[in-house]
Amino acid sequence: MDEFSCGRLKKAREITFILSILILSVFLFFVFKEKSNIFHGLRKIVTSPSTLVTDFLVIGGLGATFLNAFSLLLFNFILLKSFKVKINGLVLAALFTVFGFSFFGKNIFNVLPIYLGGIIYTKFEHLDFKTVLPTIMFTSALAPFISAMAFSDQAFEHSYLLAMILGILIGFVATPLSKHMFSFHEGFNLYNLGFTGGLIGAVLVAVLKAYDFNIEPQKLISIKYHLVLLIITSLTFLLLILVGFYINKNSFKGYKSLLKSSGLNSDFTENFGYGLAFINMGINGFISLGFIFLVGETLNGPLLAGILTIVGFSAVGKHPINIIPILLGVWIAGITTHVDGFIMVLSALFGTAMAPISGVYGPFWGILAGWLHMSLVQSIGVVHGGLNLYNNGFSAGIVAGVLLPIIRTLIDRKNKFNNKYFLKRQELYKTLNSEEEDDE
Repeated sequence: MDEFSCGRLKKAREITFILSILILSVFLFFVFKEKSNIFHGLRKIVTSPSTLVTDFLVIGGLGATFLNAFSLLLFNFILLKSFKVKINGLVLAALFTVFGFSFFGKNIFNVLPIYLGGIIYTKFEHLDFKTVLPTIMFTSALAPFISAMAFSDQAFEHSYLLAMILGILIGFVATPLSKHMFSFHEGFNLYNLGFTGGLIGAVLVAVLKAYDFNIEPQKLISIKYHLVLLIITSLTFLLLILVGFYINKNSFKGYKSLLKSSGLNSDFTENFGYGLAFINMGINGFISLGFIFLVGETLNGPLLAGILTIVGFSAVGKHPINIIPILLGVWIAGITTHVDGFIMVLSALFGTAMAPISGVYGPFWGILAGWLHMSLVQSIGVVHGGLNLYNNGFSAGIVAGVLLPIIRTLIDRKNKFNNKYFLKRQELYKTLNSEEEDDE
């Protein structure tokens, strides 16, 4: 990077810091206006079972939920800086995903054993922890297992200790398993750890049930904080666009090229630069909000997690052209099956994990993938007992793995037909030419 670009990036950091303070001030205004007991709410969040779907805004209130989210964000950011991990597209996706799921499911208590398991794995394999840190950040999808075992109605005397051991085990096995699971969907499911987590969750739930430890899913959803969430998210997405615009030399130059990317194995920060990646993140954030308004739903913790996950992965695969077909497919499935609006929006937001399908094979297949995802995701949660936060990632992995061979078979058939047609035309052309030569 040249001196001029470094200077702009440094200046962009300063602008980001100032604007972030303004956004934080808006948030603090709403918190103090509410006058909630933040630390009491945080204690309720930490000691909740956290199974799907538990909106921490209901459990602990606005202030405590944001304190939990910012604590996890800061914890992961410090880890990344301490281990000198390069902030690329995947790392941005991990940061935004962890931050998003801190509004329902993840807290500072239930993620720590998983990180410890990741550290033990790297010691066992003689690896540098920074090489697996992003994977471990995503693995915290299974954090509700720890909370459910420690704080559910069936918790017993030594359940805290068993919960810690279980979390360490999850962190230890997730990294090697995720490498093998990737081949099933070939990267067409951006939430690979969601698919891996679903399989791990299915095994763990089966073991727990065998010992009569049954965990019931729940549905706690906030309808109280729509306005404050709308203001904060809108300001954040606007900030991303403005900062990206500045880094990209006060222009949107190159964004059309980004939109032509398939999204498969694509790191936009490396291929197009941080400026265009930030612009794309902000634009996709507004598209996500637009879809929520289209369906007529209220912003809450789980939907905020879905939006922030889209924003994060907009640095590593998602852009408007490849996510809109998925959103459309889920919407079609939702209105034709009369599914609950909240479930439809949540499935659509997380279903964009399959964006590379529409990016590589076209919008028709993206719409079909979204339609199938909506149908599958409603039933798949029972497999892992609502303890895999990336339930949609699990469903997306299955849909991608099943759909890909069908797509390729049909495309190969079409190509063979086209090749045969082309060969016949060549033969006809040669025949006509030879007849004309004979006439002469």
